[in-house]
Amino acid sequence: MSMWKGLHMTARAAHGIHISSRFIHKHMRLCTRNISTSRPVQNDFFKDLENQFKAFREKAADAMPGSDWTPFEKNSSLPPERADIVIVGGGVVGWSIAYWLKQKEMIRDGVRVLVVERDPTYSQASTVLSAGGIRQQFSLPENIHLSMASADFMRNINEHLSVLNDDPVDLQFNHSGYLFLASEKVAHIMEENYSTQRYAGAKVSLLSPTQLKEKCPWINTDGVVLASYGLPLTGC
Repeated sequence: MSMWKGLHMTARAAHGIHISSRFIHKHMRLCTRNISTSRPVQNDFFKDLENQFKAFREKAADAMPGSDWTPFEKNSSLPPERADIVIVGGGVVGWSIAYWLKQKEMIRDGVRVLVVERDPTYSQASTVLSAGGIRQQFSLPENIHLSMASADFMRNINEHLSVLNDDPVDLQFNHSGYLFLASEKVAHIMEENYSTQRYAGAKVSLLSPTQLKEKCPWINTDGVVLASYGLPLTGC
């Protein structure tokens, strides 16, 4: 039995080395040549030894990453070893970039994206703690189109981010519109921006002080010459 113990200790010392069953059986036959035992006992012994080596190999694979290491199958809490793109910061911008990169995955032939975020619970993240809003009153067409695409994404949020058998996504978005006020000094800039916004397809209207007072009677319109109101799908 000292031979069994010696072989067992040798196997434990060979940390991370794959030992085939053929090797084990060959050397076990040599060790048991002069030992008198029945065939069923030998079979049970070898079966038990195989199970021990199998457990040993699985434990070593978990502890010693190799070329065929699959952390998400065995260590789901660990990040992958490799990534094509690493995004530092999992706020609204970081996750948006990651989402659209993955949406282009088939075109990009399998992009591996990793998002690193120090606060995965988002208990202190500005994305969820700050008051956000969406508007289309910009002076650049690029910003206007981006905002319109964002509004469309939010309107169809459950087509993008819903999870099977989970409750629908509730953004708690208030579709109240977005309002800008202009004094006489900057009213001409608002009118120029309005033309750009309408040309880009934004749903925006200009209001006179009288129209503004009718729509929002609680607003003090003293000094207001013009107002720009973004129609629903804008708000906060």
